[in-house]
Amino acid sequence: MASSAKIKTSSANQTVFLLGKPVAHSLSPLMQNAAFRALELKTFYAPLELEPWQLDSFFNVFKGANVCGANVTVPYKEKVIAHLDAVEKGARWLGSVNTIYKKTGKVWGASTDGDGFLLSLGSYRKKLKGTDGLLLGSGGAAKAVAGALAGSGIRRLFIANRSVPRAAQLAKTLQKLYVRLDVGVVSFEEAEKLLPRIDWIVQATSMGLKPGDPSPISLKRARKSIWAMDLIYNRPTVFLNEAKYQKLKPIGGWGMLLYQGALAFEKWTGRKAPLEVMRAVLLKNLS
Repeated sequence: MASSAKIKTSSANQTVFLLGKPVAHSLSPLMQNAAFRALELKTFYAPLELEPWQLDSFFNVFKGANVCGANVTVPYKEKVIAHLDAVEKGARWLGSVNTIYKKTGKVWGASTDGDGFLLSLGSYRKKLKGTDGLLLGSGGAAKAVAGALAGSGIRRLFIANRSVPRAAQLAKTLQKLYVRLDVGVVSFEEAEKLLPRIDWIVQATSMGLKPGDPSPISLKRARKSIWAMDLIYNRPTVFLNEAKYQKLKPIGGWGMLLYQGALAFEKWTGRKAPLEVMRAVLLKNLS
């Protein structure tokens, strides 16, 4: 039975929530509130850490007139779908959403992670076609990244995960949608043996969120100069530090945070996101 826990909104005209656990580390509130101020919108972005049994109460609050949207992070990107009226096509196959907004009286779910990931790659995005890569993880963000990569014309994708059956399910879905894509599923140990033939690596597990977390794999066998991205942005992870040490081209997750946040902002407000304002806030607080 759902909890009757009360969730208070701010005194602003509109509120956007960040739903997850944990959320204290997130820079999204600083970034999004700066964006709302830049456009003189009376909207407040509030982090909200909930237990799973509080989701019903959250969505009762969400349907109120003074709430216009939400971001969703781990571990709720998949769990919130049962509470939505509709899900955008791009997020439907993922079974994962990171953005919730209201349209025509309904509560919609979307995923801006995939497009945000591609935008964050910069010049590397143009070089994806025909490449072979390794994705670590198969959770909500990993699914969005996998879909974006598959749609970019990569040749082969290896998915490594602690739970091989979960990775296999993602691989099966990808192959149905992208019949020309070669998808393989491996353990973390097997992934290390593949590194000499890999053109890029994306670290999309939660390993690194907590201080002291190890890297999912060793990068010793990776070819020099390939790019390696970690979706975690709040600290230099062991994975990224090793990428630097091994002379790979490391990419932090802040760019993906920026672009997915900008795309979400536009869904909530119908306004063009002030990208440079958001970028400046992120870089200031990361430094």
